[in-house]
Amino acid sequence: MGKPKTDLAPRIREKTLELLMEKEPEEISTRDIAKACGATTTCIYYYYKDKETLYMEIKLYCVGKMDEFIKNQMEKLIKKHQKAGNKTDPLIEIRAGLEAFRDWAFLNPRIALLVMERLKADILADSEKMKEYYKSTVFAKIVMDKAVQAGLIKSKDTLLDASLCISALWGAIESVLLNRTIPQYWTQKGKIIFTDKMIDLLLVSLTRKL
Repeated sequence: MGKPKTDLAPRIREKTLELLMEKEPEEISTRDIAKACGATTTCIYYYYKDKETLYMEIKLYCVGKMDEFIKNQMEKLIKKHQKAGNKTDPLIEIRAGLEAFRDWAFLNPRIALLVMERLKADILADSEKMKEYYKSTVFAKIVMDKAVQAGLIKSKDTLLDASLCISALWGAIESVLLNRTIPQYWTQKGKIIFTDKMIDLLLVSLTRKL
């Protein structure tokens, strides 16, 4: 198969993500993707061996954007604490990271549901690529290690605790996104109250002696 004259990979990813904003992954065919890109299915298969490979690439792209948002948001939240005269320590950083993840999900609800639930990671990926899927979790572990060293939290396994915190907070976020809570928490103010309480509970659990 000859190489297409133009590198369509970014366009394929972009147009497929647009389709995913309207349909579930299993509802989209390779023909749908080709039509959205103004290309042939043969051209799609040149860049991606199958639809699942394309979806994994989209997941990695979205996760990268999420990681970038969390990093930038954490910096803003930490500066906000500093401006208010609050001491910035690893515990503040943990809260800032959890709040940033929550904010990203509420700003990008459809993408959050895709990344966290609908699009799967490549379980056969090598260790380096797998780190790309879970960069935020690894970063959370590093911050938790600092908190343990400072005597601010108790943890026998910071990677496990980081994963559990993210999973638990996502559960609260998902409950709001899918209206599985009572209606008073469906509003913008209610969303923050509901998820802030979960963040509080997670931080309290981390400071308890196991």
